[in-house]
Amino acid sequence: MSFLTVLHYCFLFFYQLMTSSIPPMESASSSSKLPRKYDVVINFNGEDIQRKFVSHLDSALSAVGFTTFLHHPNALNPTHIQQPILNLCRVAIVVFTKSYSQSAWCLHQLQQIIKWHQTYYRHVLPVYYEIEPSDVRLQMGDFGEAFKATAQETFSPQQLEHGISRWSHALTKAANFFVWDENNHR
Repeated sequence: MSFLTVLHYCFLFFYQLMTSSIPPMESASSSSKLPRKYDVVINFNGEDIQRKFVSHLDSALSAVGFTTFLHHPNALNPTHIQQPILNLCRVAIVVFTKSYSQSAWCLHQLQQIIKWHQTYYRHVLPVYYEIEPSDVRLQMGDFGEAFKATAQETFSPQQLEHGISRWSHALTKAANFFVWDENNHR
């Protein structure tokens, strides 16, 4: 995959987004009256992917005037995506990798992103880095094994089924959005 191809795709997506109208926020919260601070939230797991891909994406988006918020569990202040940060953004980019499902933190945050999408009609752009979209959608392969292990470590036996269901719903929902699969653009 060419990084420039991914960037081209992201810019086309953002150009279309910025030139289209987005419904106003339905919430009466005070955060809806604040000016937008970030254009894009980038959610991912792992320092390795940050160096290989996310930092370049962040730099390229910033170079053309988009403000980004890098959102991952190893951030200096790993805040949960919630108001006002997420509500002030227009787009969330979720970078799925083999290690994404190893992070309960990322899976919880993906639930917040999906809720944000459904509540405020904002856009979610999944990007698959060295992983098949079907592995995320169906929680299969190494991704699925890590997903199950993470759930078992995170939830009590009484909460396990419900927790897996919530995470699985969020992963499936995100994987069903219009996607960028880097394997198809090499």
